Amino acid sequence: MQHIPKLYAPDEPLRLGDTTLADGVGVPLAFGHAYITLLVCLSGSACFTLNFKEHAVRRGDVLVLAEDTIALLKRRSRGFRVFFCLMPKGFAAEVAYQLPNPLFVFLHDYPHCVPARADRALLEGWLMQMRDIARSGASYWQIMLRNQLQNFFLKIAEQLPTLEKGSREFSRKEMLSWRFWELIGKNCIRHRDVKFYADALSITPFYLSQLTRAFFNDSPKGLIDRQVTLEIKALLSYSNLAIGQIADALNFADASYLCRYFKRQTGVSLSGYRRHEQEEGGEG
Repeated sequence: MQHIPKLYAPDEPLRLGDTTLADGVGVPLAFGHAYITLLVCLSGSACFTLNFKEHAVRRGDVLVLAEDTIALLKRRSRGFRVFFCLMPKGFAAEVAYQLPNPLFVFLHDYPHCVPARADRALLEGWLMQMRDIARSGASYWQIMLRNQLQNFFLKIAEQLPTLEKGSREFSRKEMLSWRFWELIGKNCIRHRDVKFYADALSITPFYLSQLTRAFFNDSPKGLIDRQVTLEIKALLSYSNLAIGQIADALNFADASYLCRYFKRQTGVSLSGYRRHEQEEGGEG
């Protein structure tokens, strides 16, 4: 396999495999519908520019690329090969659901991570597990992959105090953007209107929109709705609450409004999503 395949179906969970990127030298790398792209160097070496900054990538190095990252492969050694994992937006949001905000700040500024030598064996074991899950077609494969990726990123988050030494100060715009993200996590169950968050930050909704489009490539309402949708999915997947009870828990006027909201956000019905999750979990 000489290149990363494009994701032709936007709702496809994710793609993973190995590639040499031999056809990608000298051109901006495109990853189809991937919202987050994870690359792990398996062998050889290469020179990338990420958002116009040059990075020398060697065996064991990790790249975490957002959809708006400008990635260019400038040079590669003959034996260069990477493991890739392409996560579309919905799946990436579910992976990120339990991750700490400082991790996103770190990866935004440092998409090239170099694991400690002592962690190389752990990384190799993690890669073996990822491949095994994808190959086995197990009933719980989506949940297993999601958990594996969360563990991977939590391992990075665990080391942030060491990795962040000497990191730069954040601008006021960046601080406001990440503060907004934190407020969503704490308040989205009760507040889905943009004005609430703009008032909490003492800025206008228009300025908040400018910030989120610059730093998250999405509107404030889009980010709020994404988090609310994740809350709904969590209750559908991991609780036995009736639809009406979920509507009450998430401050929707009634079950009918909740159904319309979820269908508009995901394209599937509440019952259809719950049934799919049960079938994926082997309960159907």
